[in-house]
Amino acid sequence: MKKKKSLFVATGDELRQEVIKKERGEELTKAMLRHFERFHSLSEIFDRDVEEQILLEELKNLQNPKQLNFEKGLVTFSPSSASKCERELYYKATRAEKDEQPMLPYQRRWVRNGSAVHAAVQKDLLLAEVHLKNPAFTVEKMEDGSPAWEHNLKNVKQFDYNDIRFQVFGMMDGILNYRDGSRIGFEFKTKSTTIGAVGNYKLKDAQESHKEQAIAYSLLFGIDEFIFVYESLAKDGWNKGVEAKPDIRAFYFKPSEEQKTNLLEKFARVAAMVERGELPKPEYDKCLFCPFKEVCSKDGDQ
Repeated sequence: MKKKKSLFVATGDELRQEVIKKERGEELTKAMLRHFERFHSLSEIFDRDVEEQILLEELKNLQNPKQLNFEKGLVTFSPSSASKCERELYYKATRAEKDEQPMLPYQRRWVRNGSAVHAAVQKDLLLAEVHLKNPAFTVEKMEDGSPAWEHNLKNVKQFDYNDIRFQVFGMMDGILNYRDGSRIGFEFKTKSTTIGAVGNYKLKDAQESHKEQAIAYSLLFGIDEFIFVYESLAKDGWNKGVEAKPDIRAFYFKPSEEQKTNLLEKFARVAAMVERGELPKPEYDKCLFCPFKEVCSKDGDQ
């Protein structure tokens, strides 16, 4: 007897919400790309006030690191670990010995280039809100007037889920204010191989690991909408002009309550296993960047 497939039928309200979410996503991503295109169409700008602000921020972060309310003894997770294998999270929480991870010179330059462009984009955002007429986005400011990003935003928050306590610690690329008053989480990512890495064929949406990171940011910072901007460090030919392939893409993401709950359950599950000394099962599809391959190999599938 042929088994019938179970089909999910969305309600009218669910369909309406999906349409609204899609329209909102299109509005924000188009506005974000247009914001950068408008700014990068301007002649090169030197703004002494912005330059001084950036230098003072760097000096402040070096001299007065932000004091955070860590709770001693709690298992601590970071947003960047949200998509990691639960066994990797266990090893990190129990301070297992990491593998030696030597980096080749070209890999160090790869990381250096990404960091440099990241800093340049932050500067672009500060300049754009001053020098563009009616900018679509401005950088949210902290109470002391500093930009709401990275070290200024760094935070730790404790959670009690299913009677298991743990904390999430991290910082995000930034919070932007959209022209309608909305607070938007901004995440900037670089691609370093070929310009095709940000093309429609290879990059159809924000990466799943980046979305999971944003779910953690939503829990930590109370942000419900995110824009991911991906830029290719490889560019099309200089002489291509207006025919040049796009080197920048933007995607919208709004974490659902179910996604937030699933992540809380994952963190609580790992925290409970750390307390019991119970090793999670490995997830072999997540081994590539894991720094605990050697110890994991010794522990096997137990």
